[in-house]
Amino acid sequence: MRLSSYTNQINQTFVENMNSENTSTLEQGLKNGMDAVRGRLPGQSITGEVLMRDGSDILISLGENQLLQAKLEGSMSAQPGQFLTFQIKNNANSKIVLSPLFENLSQDPNVSKALQAAGLPETNLTAGMVKAMMQEGLPINKQSLYQMNRLINANPQVSMETLVQMQRMNLPITKETIFQFEAYKNYQHQLSESLSDIADAFTQSFQELTGSGELSQGISFYKNVLGILAESTGEAAGGDGTINTAEGEEQVIQNPAGQGDETAAVSDKNTPSQIKTQQPILPENELEGLVRALKNADAPDKIVGAVAQNRMSGQALLHEINKMLSEDAIPDKEKFFELLESREFKHVLKNEMNRQWLMLPEEVANEHSVDKLYERLNSQMNRLNQMLAQTAKADTPLAKAVANVTNNIDFMNQLNQTFTYVQIPLKMQGKEANGELFVYTNKKSLAKKDGSVSALLHLDMEYLGSLDVYVALNDRKVSTKFYLKDDAALDLIAQNIDLLNKRLEDRGYSVNAEFINRDEDTNMMDEMLKQNKNISVLAGYSFDARA
Repeated sequence: MRLSSYTNQINQTFVENMNSENTSTLEQGLKNGMDAVRGRLPGQSITGEVLMRDGSDILISLGENQLLQAKLEGSMSAQPGQFLTFQIKNNANSKIVLSPLFENLSQDPNVSKALQAAGLPETNLTAGMVKAMMQEGLPINKQSLYQMNRLINANPQVSMETLVQMQRMNLPITKETIFQFEAYKNYQHQLSESLSDIADAFTQSFQELTGSGELSQGISFYKNVLGILAESTGEAAGGDGTINTAEGEEQVIQNPAGQGDETAAVSDKNTPSQIKTQQPILPENELEGLVRALKNADAPDKIVGAVAQNRMSGQALLHEINKMLSEDAIPDKEKFFELLESREFKHVLKNEMNRQWLMLPEEVANEHSVDKLYERLNSQMNRLNQMLAQTAKADTPLAKAVANVTNNIDFMNQLNQTFTYVQIPLKMQGKEANGELFVYTNKKSLAKKDGSVSALLHLDMEYLGSLDVYVALNDRKVSTKFYLKDDAALDLIAQNIDLLNKRLEDRGYSVNAEFINRDEDTNMMDEMLKQNKNISVLAGYSFDARA
């Protein structure tokens, strides 16, 4: 929330606290504050009471009817009610930048006492460390101070705030977890984006291999990746050798074992009239290009025909390509490489990765669906890591993208030792979206049968933008609050809320919904940090990302 949104509240409080009959307005107080610092140079100091703070924005009372609104620099905390001394860092064009001075720390005798008791020197660094630990509710005994001091000295490039907050959350402090923690704090943690990076980096790595003339390595690379995708889903090939579409219909089948290696025709029992039309694996303009590439690569006629007639899913096509690579059944390697490098085939591959790695909204409600997604992701990422390490490709963009997903999943699992949180990579209306679910759990409310459970669902979507949904469940009553930046998007949700309400009411819930316009984004890590020490693991909601 911006300081400007506090105007009425500040004005009312300020007016009530003034003894003069002719009380000035807030605007006059701000003007008086600017007059008081006009002409002061950077390096000079001012002292005042902190009235309000929002991020780097701060409002200070310099004296009677003198208010100063400024930007705050530095990591030292400034909380409402404190009398602090600030150094002026900038004073130009009515823009004031202040930095709290170290001397403020001496106002809190606990800082000096704690450092003296621990036998640590009183410096800017150690005093800031004690202050940060106190603000996060950490103990400041000798053992805790020594431990934190070692962490800070061992990680000089990491901000003190990060280390203290990670310690408070009982997170292991390693290079990987520090990277993930700061990514979460800076809105750079979306799993859906990292998964998309893998698909893009895969084609780049393949191009590097083929561009350098390493055709054998390129074939082995493609075969391994397709094998990993095929092994991690039970839908790739049925037990009878059939290959199924997303709808579960037999399309192209292989001969039973012992009856030859060639690809058989579409099963006789599946006449054209019996095979339902499915969504094409590519748009019509790209499908023609894929068929041409398959023909040029001398792919079996049955495969070419099935693709051309829309009787083969992308999943089934990749299975057939992997079978040809595994059995070295490639008539002309150079032509086959042209197929693998074609834009259309890359789209088929990326679509299959998205099918396996992203969830449709209706799938999320299925029991254990999220657990199964992470089981698959964890297995596939581990296999990809091993494959890249064995092929000396551990320092490529693909390897880094895979490692980032692996570390993100591991970090989520660490978070779930204390909190209840999961990311849900989504595919909505053909577009990628990222969902996050955080369940607020409190010991007191959990101890009561009638206690409420509340959760925050955060969605990042292409058209609606950032959407926050706060849900509170108390007995059979559901309260929801929708937060969006765009009024038109809020109106759209409000116009369709009856669909959600009906589904909940059909399940015996009473529903109340509110729609609120809000400028700032919700940061899930900040939400976790706001929680006090009464947070407990809720077994029924606990989520093990590594399964």
